[in-house]
Amino acid sequence: MTMRLQGSESAEWRQHWPVVLASGFGISLATVHIYSIGVMLAPIEQEFGWSRAQITSGLLVSSVFGVILSPFMGFAIDRFGARRIAITGTILLSAALASLSLATPDIRSWWFLWTFVATATLFTKPTVWAAGVSSLFSSGRGLALSITFAGSGIGSALTPLLSYHLIEHFGWRAAYIGLACFWGGIAIPLTAFLFVSAKDIHRRDSEAETKPLLVVTGMSPREGLTSFIYIRLALAAVALSLAATAVISNVVPILTSTGLSREAAATIASAVGIATIIGRLSGGYFLDRFNGGRIAAICAALPIPSCLLLLAFPGNAIASLAAVSILGLAFGAEYDSVGYLASRLFGMRSFGVLFGTIIGLLAFVGGTGPMLANYVYDVTGSYELVLWGFIPCALLSALLFATLGPYPDFETAD
Repeated sequence: MTMRLQGSESAEWRQHWPVVLASGFGISLATVHIYSIGVMLAPIEQEFGWSRAQITSGLLVSSVFGVILSPFMGFAIDRFGARRIAITGTILLSAALASLSLATPDIRSWWFLWTFVATATLFTKPTVWAAGVSSLFSSGRGLALSITFAGSGIGSALTPLLSYHLIEHFGWRAAYIGLACFWGGIAIPLTAFLFVSAKDIHRRDSEAETKPLLVVTGMSPREGLTSFIYIRLALAAVALSLAATAVISNVVPILTSTGLSREAAATIASAVGIATIIGRLSGGYFLDRFNGGRIAAICAALPIPSCLLLLAFPGNAIASLAAVSILGLAFGAEYDSVGYLASRLFGMRSFGVLFGTIIGLLAFVGGTGPMLANYVYDVTGSYELVLWGFIPCALLSALLFATLGPYPDFETAD
């Protein structure tokens, strides 16, 4: 498929591609704690004797912080711009990831360290990067957001393999330090030198000369939060995220539970990232040209055959690779589709608050899903019920996305 950009899209890309690059690696850093936890389960379980549900409860700590504080972070983005928040976040999150190496046999130390991770992730959530990119792109917004969120695909492709090899050679504690240095070493300088939003640019220019106010149209927070379309979008995103994070964060233990080796499982898990990148780039291209709700609905239904493959052919490497690849394609539709739809359905006036509340909900289910999946494993000794539970969630999400309807006519004026 050849992607030809229209004139206005080309102009946007020539001017703002560094912002997309920095945002993509910022997203990669923001997903490290999610994509590494599945590989960390076995060595942490072996050292401390904790259950898998206890270990992944760290993600729940992060999700509780997210659902409570994400709307306030969204307000801060709308008020102050995304740049300052993003720079602070990349530094804090790198330090927080490294601090997980300090856990002791007391489970409370694990929860305490995850509160640091939870605080840091508030500053690097998708709302921050989406706000910056959405404010600078209009006609090419779908593709720009898709490339930005493809950073999570890079993270999911590299983090499991990198975690595995670090653990094999240095242990899980040094692995967390290594992950922090690797991803932080890339994301921090890129964010500091390249990332900016329209509000940041306007503030910088205003310091040099007098300029008119930046006027952005769209729904107010109250109008958006009380609209039926917001409820449908939020429910669609939550249903997909609950099931997707439960499976994707546990791809390695799910595959090893069927008889595959940890090395083979980690290698196959990297296909999630590659497929996610492909899905997001293709999805972004179509989002700019077709109704985003329908595109999201198609992607939300894709995990159904993926789960059926894992259930029908346990321990089969080829079937597992196909299933994981399909799952990655579907997961590519989550944040970028929701972010794109939020910017089109609600406008940019209160994008930080409205998208931020949805991200808060996704953060909550993102932490709840992995813990519930591992609780099911602790009780039943299998992940089969988790895979069966994905199917109705995917169907509900697809139905809600498909019925969102046309976009309101919002225009941004400077």
